[in-house]
Amino acid sequence: MKVETVAMRSNADEPQTASHAAPPKARRRLVLFLPGHDATDLDYHHGRFAYQAGLCARLWSFAVETSERLDRPGDLSGRWRVWAQGPNWRQETDYEVMHWDDIVHALDARSDVVRLWYGFRALWNFLITGTAWRYMRACIRYGLFFFFPIAVVALFLLAGLIVTLGLGFGLSALFAHFAPDTVPDWTLWLVGTGAGLATFLTLFHTLARRWRVHHALDDWDLARDYMKGRTPALDVRLEVFATHLAERVRSGGHDEVVLVGHSLGATLALRLLDHAFTADPFLAEGRTRLCLLSCGSTIPKLALHPEGRAVRTEAKRIAATPGLFWVEYQARHDAINFYKFDPVRLKRAALDVIDLPAGMARPMPVLRTANIKTMLSVEKLHRLRWHMMRLHYQFMLANERPAAYDYFAFILGPVPLPDMALSRNGPADHFGPSGEWTRIRPETV
Repeated sequence: MKVETVAMRSNADEPQTASHAAPPKARRRLVLFLPGHDATDLDYHHGRFAYQAGLCARLWSFAVETSERLDRPGDLSGRWRVWAQGPNWRQETDYEVMHWDDIVHALDARSDVVRLWYGFRALWNFLITGTAWRYMRACIRYGLFFFFPIAVVALFLLAGLIVTLGLGFGLSALFAHFAPDTVPDWTLWLVGTGAGLATFLTLFHTLARRWRVHHALDDWDLARDYMKGRTPALDVRLEVFATHLAERVRSGGHDEVVLVGHSLGATLALRLLDHAFTADPFLAEGRTRLCLLSCGSTIPKLALHPEGRAVRTEAKRIAATPGLFWVEYQARHDAINFYKFDPVRLKRAALDVIDLPAGMARPMPVLRTANIKTMLSVEKLHRLRWHMMRLHYQFMLANERPAAYDYFAFILGPVPLPDMALSRNGPADHFGPSGEWTRIRPETV
């Protein structure tokens, strides 16, 4: 497939095009990405985005160019601009990462003992309220994911216990045989206990971090506090993001504004939009199309908790907001999302329901499948089968194969998000073999 190669630019001027004498007028889209519990810095976000955008362009045979970062020190979002072009279309995308990684870093900087205490305090709360068992009924994979940090820490405790018992009995037998009555047994057992505790803490400090248990415990702690209204710094940040979104929508500078929430970011996106619609109930009914794309969402994580009333209320309000289009993509291979589960009605649901009876209003969100098995090669999927976090983040990465879900084709291509989400085959229904836009529009839009 032929791809136009364009060098990276440091300014926001529109690039010159040489392949088509009279290119059509560029469409403009603004994408506001709200990450989940992610400590990734903005330079890495930008570099990864530029690389993944190039992979998508090669897959679908169009040209793409990504600017350098356009944000300034102190900005609450990282910004860059992307230009994409096919034979008969041009698209300009302003991309912003609304980052809150400083809050994540503050949690990560805590000691292991503090992390264990607060993380397991949160897990205990989700257990005794019956929420963990609701996870098992809603989506068994997510239920098993809940028990993952518990199982790993239990394994480390077992290792520490084995060391304690081995040293305790071993030293007692050794001294009883070679130097009886020289050292009290309690002293030997104290040595064994110390060694066992050191074993546990060493395993937790090394293997637990490598296996992302630290990340999971911090995430559960933050989620519990967020649900209980104990995250003032994050709440203020979301209010600022909401004001920013509203200003960009009202400015009229874009044809489409897409708010993207990944993982916990999907839950945070609900509150962001709730703030925005409280300030302006008609924000989604203006000239600029406003959309919410949630992927790898964990909204039911808090909505299924007895104290998750605020999240449940926000989800219902956003789903019922006139003019807002909301699509959620769910993946069977991702253990950290709720597959085939409605985040608003909190019940099992069918995915990919495209055709509706005549006259029936389409409920929000539209639930679609992100089939990672069709997005990646068999070899790649096999290598990643035990890498939960990597599979969870595939929602935000480029595909290796054409599939109905393709994040970069969604945000870089000329097709409005509602049209793309309501196309059964996604980008394949809109792009020809040479990257041309075929302008297929779903009748159900």
